Amino acid sequence: MKKRSIGKIREEARRLYLTGELDTNAEIAARLDVKPHTVGKWRRDEEWDDLRIKIDRRAAEMFVEKIASDRTSLNLRHYRMWELTLAKLAEELKGQTGIDIRELERVAGILERSQKGQRLAKGLSTTGETEEAIRAQSQAAIRQLIDAMIESVKEHVPDEETRDRIRRDLLEALPEEEGDGAGEPGDAVGHGPAG
Repeated sequence: MKKRSIGKIREEARRLYLTGELDTNAEIAARLDVKPHTVGKWRRDEEWDDLRIKIDRRAAEMFVEKIASDRTSLNLRHYRMWELTLAKLAEELKGQTGIDIRELERVAGILERSQKGQRLAKGLSTTGETEEAIRAQSQAAIRQLIDAMIESVKEHVPDEETRDRIRRDLLEALPEEEGDGAGEPGDAVGHGPAG
């Protein structure tokens, strides 16, 4: 059986760590039949922890971009469908000379549903909520996502200093709007310490 080169073992160790398949030096060392301190040295020398954070950050960005793109496409399709519904309704109404009250009620119902559908497709409220209220809900959802990420970091990043750096970066990345009551990153808004 051919012996693997140390370079190949090191590459495989890096891949196992950066993909998240294995998390500790001991797990990687056991899988590749090397010593844990050797894996630790490779990890420090090549700054695997920083690389993994960058990879995770980019993956999260790509995920958010994909969701935003999918949502935009879906909303555009919905808006176009409601436009077609209204165009068909207008076409049908043009050909009629007299409309009874029941028919008028049906038309009003179609118009109301179309209007609600179009508002939803544009990201607006159908219940009369103000744009400020919708923004506040969005901010709350963002903060919940950040909380979930911080909890995940607590669970998966053993180094306290690295956890704290990630927590600060996440909180500083929160979009702030005037008068949103968010305060400064790290203020008491449901974000406990990452340690």
